[in-house]
Amino acid sequence: MHEFETFVYLDTQKTGSTFISYVLTECANEKIVAFEKHRPVGDDYHPEKFHFITVREPRDQYISLYSHGCSGAGGLSRRLRKKGHGDFYDSTWRGFRRWLKFILDLDQAKLLDDTYGREKAIHDLIGFQTYRFLELAMKNPYETIKACRTKDDLRAAYKENNIAQYVIRNETLREDFERLVTGELRHAMNVDKALGLIHESDKLNTSDRVDAFEDNPKIGRETREILREREWFLKELFDY
Repeated sequence: MHEFETFVYLDTQKTGSTFISYVLTECANEKIVAFEKHRPVGDDYHPEKFHFITVREPRDQYISLYSHGCSGAGGLSRRLRKKGHGDFYDSTWRGFRRWLKFILDLDQAKLLDDTYGREKAIHDLIGFQTYRFLELAMKNPYETIKACRTKDDLRAAYKENNIAQYVIRNETLREDFERLVTGELRHAMNVDKALGLIHESDKLNTSDRVDAFEDNPKIGRETREILREREWFLKELFDY
């Protein structure tokens, strides 16, 4: 969460969040009220403030997460390595496919995140990337998602508890960010400076992707179907 006086950025992991927070820090005319990377708003939710969030196509997000972990960085990578699963991180497409199949296995949910893996009702219903998004996008996410038993329950819960008023897609990050800076955040930004950084700066905290030299990277039909089912909510909500 990156909170300013009149707006809050909900910084979903591996969605370009480091870059967006950098531009906000450099160009906002308001003081930073709070900044703790990827933390839900919790009791600090202020409905009078403008909230926006970032999202990414789940398969691409998993590739980025794995690639980041191959450098030894990231909480998930450290957790898996500590549990004896460091052999997944060999920086190959084959390694990614093995890792992804492992990550999507419901039996491994407790290894991914303490809150996500704690409640079976949560990881039975949604995938890890969906949980990371909803954890930031909703009021009282853990208790709210835990109470859901069906997809319709989750759809209704999101509609009632969503706090994000604008979404930046990683796939169209610069265009979406420009619309935000020249629109809802115009009052709080040095607009010219922000636009310069948005269009001229490189993204930050990027990793060498393991699919960079793959002519036709595929994850296999079975894994693809599991991924579609696990991350159904993100795919449905954002038409991925």
